[in-house]
Amino acid sequence: MERKDNLTNALLETHHLLRCYNMAWYGKKFGGLDPRQGQGRILTALRRMNSISQKELGFILDIRPQSLGELLQKLESNGYITRHRSTTDKRALIVELTDKGERFQVQKPDYDEIFADFSFEEKRAFKKSLEKISAQLTELIERENEDDFY
Repeated sequence: MERKDNLTNALLETHHLLRCYNMAWYGKKFGGLDPRQGQGRILTALRRMNSISQKELGFILDIRPQSLGELLQKLESNGYITRHRSTTDKRALIVELTDKGERFQVQKPDYDEIFADFSFEEKRAFKKSLEKISAQLTELIERENEDDFY
C-alpha cells in the first residue's frame, strides 16, 4: 500500500512545478506580468475601468496602500499607467492606463502541452480524479469556515 504522504508530496510537487512554469511563461512573454497577481492583476482590473482613484483601486483589489503605491510606481515607470491629482479632490490620485497598458493582453500558457503524452482514457481518469479532489477540498474548506459565522 502506498503511503499517504507520498501521494500528497507528489501533488504538492506538481503544484509547485505548475507555478514555476507559469512564472517562466509569463516572465518570457510579459516581463513577469501575470494577470492574476501583482502588477498584472492591477492592469487587468484597470482595463475594466476608465479611471479610478488609487484608494478605490486598493480597496477593490484588497492591497495595502504602501504595497499598491510600490506596484503603481513600477507600472508608471514602465509606461503602463499614469497618475494625476483629481480635479475635484486634490488629495486623491487618479490612476489611468496608457496606450501601452491598454495593449496588455490577458493570455494563458497552452496547458494542453502538459497532457500531450496522455491517452484519451488517461485524460478522462485524471480529470475524474481532479474533480474528486476539488469536491473534497470544497467540503473541507466549508467545514473549516463554519465556525467563522458564529
